[in-house]
This record gives sequence, structure tokens and C-alpha cells, in this order.
Amino acid sequence: MKNYFEEIGAWPRSHSMVQAYIVGFVLSLLLTMAAYVFVVQDTLPYQLLIAAIIAAAALQFIVQVYCFLHIGGDASSRERLFALGFASLLISILVIGSLWIMFSLQGRMMPDTAQMEQYMNDQGGF
Repeated sequence: MKNYFEEIGAWPRSHSMVQAYIVGFVLSLLLTMAAYVFVVQDTLPYQLLIAAIIAAAALQFIVQVYCFLHIGGDASSRERLFALGFASLLISILVIGSLWIMFSLQGRMMPDTAQMEQYMNDQGGF
């Protein structure tokens, strides 16, 4: 009889899945440490440092998607990739929409210098 977590795919069923988790953990740890060392050592120029951090982040994203989410080439992986893409789209819409609203309100709510001076003159100063 299968465990509930094995049925839903949350528990590793084979030795290769456990090995993938271990490899993914070690690679993620190494990439995190590499980005940390780049910043702490301060040996790279600023533009190259930013590029190295972005590259380490992209590689870590790929490692985590492959090792932890098990998104590869089979049919169930395509379904998980579709769900991941849809979740990313929803999060992007929420974040971009929230930023758009906040910056739009900031532009409408903050008076410019001439309006502020006019208000201060009409009120008699402080």
C-alpha cells in the first residue's frame, strides 16, 4: 500500500529522486556561496559583479526547477511547467499592477513646488 505523500508525488519514490534532491541542494548551496564570495571579495568591477550575480541566480533557478520541481522532458513535467508559467504570469500581473497603481497615485497625490508655494501663501505660511 502506498503512502499518501507517495501518491501525490511529494515523497521521493526512488533512489534517483533522493539523489536529485541532494545534488540540487549542493549545487544551490555552491551557487549561493559563489554569489556571496563575489560580493564580499569585491574584486570584480561593478557591471561584471551584477552580471555574475544575475548569472548565478539564473543557474540556481534552473537547478531548482530541474532538481526540486522535476521539470524535464516527460508529459507530467510539461504540465508542471505550464502550472509554473501560469503562476509566474499571475504573480507578474499582481506585482506590475501594484507598482503601476502606487506610482500613478504618487504622481497625482504629490503637489509640485508651485502648487505648494501657492498653498502656503494662501494659508499665511506656517
